[in-house]
Amino acid sequence: MHLHRTTRRRTLHEALPLVAAISVLAFWSAGAAAVPKIPKVSVGIEKCIPTVLAKHPGTVLQVVLKPEDGKPVWEIEVDGKDGKLWDVECSGATGKIVESEQRFKSADEAGFKDKAKISEADATKIALAKHPGKVERVEYEIEADGTPVYEFDIELANGDDIRVEVDAVTGKLHEAHAELIEIGRLPK
Repeated sequence: MHLHRTTRRRTLHEALPLVAAISVLAFWSAGAAAVPKIPKVSVGIEKCIPTVLAKHPGTVLQVVLKPEDGKPVWEIEVDGKDGKLWDVECSGATGKIVESEQRFKSADEAGFKDKAKISEADATKIALAKHPGKVERVEYEIEADGTPVYEFDIELANGDDIRVEVDAVTGKLHEAHAELIEIGRLPK
């Protein structure tokens, strides 16, 4: 039997999901000591993305898997058709949306600037004092309850990535979560 080129391509195309899954498992196994233990992800991005896009139609820019309170959460960044940026969290256990936040392009954008009391420079110092490393990205968000926050992606000295939220009114740390998987890259 002679395999045709199209058959080989199709076979490779069909094998890609398996190869990707094995790569992720190998990555997790290799860094098991450094990666926080999280419960099993029961609902993948293939189910969370349509749920998120039903609420906020648009283009998915980035997906991050992170643990929150011991549970897996998919954080999905959407450039909405409504002209707004959205940061939507979908439970990796239930597939339901657990939080939806509006994201702004800069700290000077109306909607964020008029609510923030702490400067970005001060928020950066607060985040790095607790989680020393290199700030890779800063996002400006309004939480579901209306609180403005700076969200920092920080690369720690050991190479791990962490997301840290600092309240833009009080300067208190809201949360810090490891980034277990990051798919896509947000534009700067």
